[in-house]
Amino acid sequence: MPWRLSLWRPSRLGHLSRRTRLDCARWAVLDSELTSLDNQSNRLLSIGAIIMDGGKIRAGEQFYRVVNPGVAVPVKTILVHGLRPDDVAQGEPPRQVLQQLREFTAGAVLVGHFVRIDLEVLRKECRTAGLEFDLPAVDTAKVHRWLSLRNKRSPEAWDDRTDRLDLISVAREHQIEVEDAHHALYDAFLTARLWQKLLTELGLAKVQTLGELLRIAGE
Repeated sequence: MPWRLSLWRPSRLGHLSRRTRLDCARWAVLDSELTSLDNQSNRLLSIGAIIMDGGKIRAGEQFYRVVNPGVAVPVKTILVHGLRPDDVAQGEPPRQVLQQLREFTAGAVLVGHFVRIDLEVLRKECRTAGLEFDLPAVDTAKVHRWLSLRNKRSPEAWDDRTDRLDLISVAREHQIEVEDAHHALYDAFLTARLWQKLLTELGLAKVQTLGELLRIAGE
C-alpha cells in the first residue's frame, strides 16, 4: 500500500479548522462490515461508531445498525462478519441508516483503521441514496505506520509482527486487550482505544493540530 501525502479540502472541516487542536476535536470512530471487499460490487451490511472528544471515549454515544442492502449475502463471508441471512433480512434500509449515521457523525472527524475501505462503500451507498457523505477522515493504520517510521526503531526490533498493520496486530502492539473481532461496533470501540494511544504518541511527536494530522494520515 502506498503511503502518500493525502490532500484535503478546508470546506470538508465544517466548523473545525486546520488549527483545531487534536485534544479539542470531536471524533467519530467507525467500522463497517461488508458483503465483500470487492469495491465494485460490495454492499454495506452493518456500521458501528462511537464518539470521542479529544482523547476521551464517550461510551454512551454509540451507533450500531444492521443494513438490509437487498442483495444476497455470500455464504463465505458469513464466517467473517457473523451476520446470517435472517439478521440481514431484519436490517434497516440503507438510506435510513445513512441518514442516521450522517446525523450521528455531524461536526466530527471520522477515524477508522484502513478507513478508506469504509469510506468507499459509504460514499457509494450515499450516491445511490442521493445523499452526501463528505467528512474529513483519519486512518489509524497510517498514523501507526508514520509514528513507527518516525521513531526509527532499531532494525533488530523490527520484525514481521511490527510490520503487520491489521487492527488486531496493531492493537496488541499497543498493549490493548483484544477479545473479539469483525463486529462493527466492537471493532469501532477497539479502534477508539487504539486512537487514544495514538493521540498520546502524536502529542509526543509534536503533532498538535488537525491540519498537521490530515497531512500525515488524512483521507
